[in-house]
Amino acid sequence: MNVKISKDMQFLYDRGMFAMKLGLENIENLLKYGNIDIDKLKAIHIAGTNGKGSTSNMISQILTANGYKTGLFTSPHLVSFNERIRIDGEMISDEELSSLIHDLKEGIEKYNCTFFEASTAMAFKYFIEKKVDIAIIEVGLGGRLDSTNIITPILSVITGIDLDHTAHLGNSIVEIAREKAGIIKEEMPVVFNVDKLSAEKVITSTAKKKKAPLYKVDKKVCSFKSNKVEFTLNEEMISSHFNLQGNYQKINFSTALKALKIVKKSFPIKKKETISAIENFVIKGRMETISKEPFIMIDAAHNIQGLNELKKFLDNIKVDRVHLVAGTVKDKDHTGTIKKVLSFKAIKYFVGSDNPRILPINDIENVCNNFNIDESVNFYENVVDGYKAALKNYRENDLILITGSHFILGDFLENYKNKK
Repeated sequence: MNVKISKDMQFLYDRGMFAMKLGLENIENLLKYGNIDIDKLKAIHIAGTNGKGSTSNMISQILTANGYKTGLFTSPHLVSFNERIRIDGEMISDEELSSLIHDLKEGIEKYNCTFFEASTAMAFKYFIEKKVDIAIIEVGLGGRLDSTNIITPILSVITGIDLDHTAHLGNSIVEIAREKAGIIKEEMPVVFNVDKLSAEKVITSTAKKKKAPLYKVDKKVCSFKSNKVEFTLNEEMISSHFNLQGNYQKINFSTALKALKIVKKSFPIKKKETISAIENFVIKGRMETISKEPFIMIDAAHNIQGLNELKKFLDNIKVDRVHLVAGTVKDKDHTGTIKKVLSFKAIKYFVGSDNPRILPINDIENVCNNFNIDESVNFYENVVDGYKAALKNYRENDLILITGSHFILGDFLENYKNKK
């Protein structure tokens, strides 16, 4: 990255990467400033506590394989900001990012926009200028007051709902579901896969008030056997290899498939192209294998629901030992998260980070001391030291897994890439 680009990105980060300001006034003003007509953007809008990132990626990859120019806006990134804004899987270039920042800089300052508000406007402007056929837009936080909610999509999708970001979204499933359901628009269809009755009631009620057609994902719509999936497409039964790890990806795929069926009149998909996409799915940071020997995986599980799914996976994986390198963020239920990690059948390497969102290692150790811990629990100042310790203890047929947050994964990947 050259100096000019670096300065532009520093300006963006100076807006407060972790600032959480909910509301649509700033993004509305910034879009007007940049002459960004979002009515030109055809989009699918996706919210949820867990699964929204994977579902967004699956829909995007299938549409791209079928020949549609597909924008994808997701967050957070692992290593590079460019990961957040993609067209047909290709990240936005440094030069294009620089141009967008320059175009919107005065407006960003004038309306005191946060990092995420600015990023959202940049993504919309980029997709419109590049004339994408469709954009898949992942909500940043919640839904109702998230800056992405300025759009009127052709379809809204709500994935699994659980307690998360309680300081901003509420302390109950009902309150959080109400925020997620805020992306439902008048008379626009909605697909949802929530498994909590209280959340379903909120979504159903909101959809009814807005006269929005509602479609619940049937978990039996796809049949999974080993690494194969069978489903119906265009009234034909299809069988495909399914290479993604983790049971939660099955419901995410079922959700993506349901969403694509709802928009099939505008975006029909074909058998051969769709199978090709499914067989080559890549979801960064979700049960992703980084190396086969030593066997290293990363997973962005960062709350209780995500860790429960990770635990199920690890309980069934055929390895001799699991070395779990884990951190946690401050603004989650970090006590519950740490307690859950302690229940894993693994050698644990708790880690801190220089990232201000990550809970310091001393605080993690203090929480652990409230529970019964043994020699399988270790503490390190940063991800690199924790990984090095795991690697030192690694033996053939073991697994090293890094988890706890996108930021923990980012720290690991940046250093792992540099070492490679």
